[in-house]
Amino acid sequence: MKRFLVSAVAVIIIAMSFASCYDPLSATNQKNSTPDATTASEAKNTKSKKLNVKDYDKTLAGLRDYMIDGGFITIAEKNSNVTKMKAELIGAAKGYKYTMGNVRIELYAFSKKGKNKTRDSIIESVKKNGTYELYSQTIPAYLSTDENFLMVYADSDIHEGDTTSDQYKNMQKAVKAFEKF
Repeated sequence: MKRFLVSAVAVIIIAMSFASCYDPLSATNQKNSTPDATTASEAKNTKSKKLNVKDYDKTLAGLRDYMIDGGFITIAEKNSNVTKMKAELIGAAKGYKYTMGNVRIELYAFSKKGKNKTRDSIIESVKKNGTYELYSQTIPAYLSTDENFLMVYADSDIHEGDTTSDQYKNMQKAVKAFEKF
């Protein structure tokens, strides 16, 4: 009986820790951006230079810089809008979430070294469906051309079926830029 109770408590603790560590669609999981942080929509309204992927390191930091230079990500004062993610949950080596008002961009880097069933199933699912499952939630995602990076782009102002709003067009530009990396 004692083993059963200990096992039950352990299962509850593990379930609670998983439930609290990542909820990709929850607004309460996001840090608030500072008032002087620019949203991705505002950033895209400014003229951005022509990006050349070859000018950036093929690392997560290089991808971040590429997306910043493209105007898709802005970093608030003291990185208050940047959150380190539990990337191992999707088989990635590293991951960060950038919250800019109503826009949230998550960037993950995969390591292709060794066997990793989680990584492989996430990549395969995104290639096939454009989504992956995590905690019973379907998350839309995009892969870079070389499949070393994954991006989740969410904008609370984009509603299902919306293909004409400025927010949707900004998302499409960000996705196209990301997929080239």
